[in-house]
Amino acid sequence: MDACNGFATRRAARYITRLYERHLAAAHVTTTQFSILVLLSERPGMTMSELARAMVMDRTSLVRAIKPMQRDGWLKTEPALDEPRKLVLSLTEPGQSKVQEAKPLWQKAQQEFEAQVGSERAAQWRHDFFEMTRST
Repeated sequence: MDACNGFATRRAARYITRLYERHLAAAHVTTTQFSILVLLSERPGMTMSELARAMVMDRTSLVRAIKPMQRDGWLKTEPALDEPRKLVLSLTEPGQSKVQEAKPLWQKAQQEFEAQVGSERAAQWRHDFFEMTRST
């Protein structure tokens, strides 16, 4: 398995996810939820399709991820004005508060990760991973 890129990246992803979730647990938010909340705070009014593309998730998985956030009142969906069949997502005030609560915890996770791998290496990895997934 040492030569398998898939195994190595999944193993690293699980390790990194555990690190971030350990920190974010104090805000009762998962890494996926945090990513969705931050994306919606940066780009309000994204459609389900746009968010799925940004997250590199299929729509079914995205729907499963956002249901608990809707239930908890962190985000809402409404029909797009130009096409009622499209759903537009936006943060509620509790959702914005959740982002503000979780950001310092996320920052601590960032610092811990960068202390392990180095800031320059982490920045290079982010660049490379975003480049790899930009066309998806």
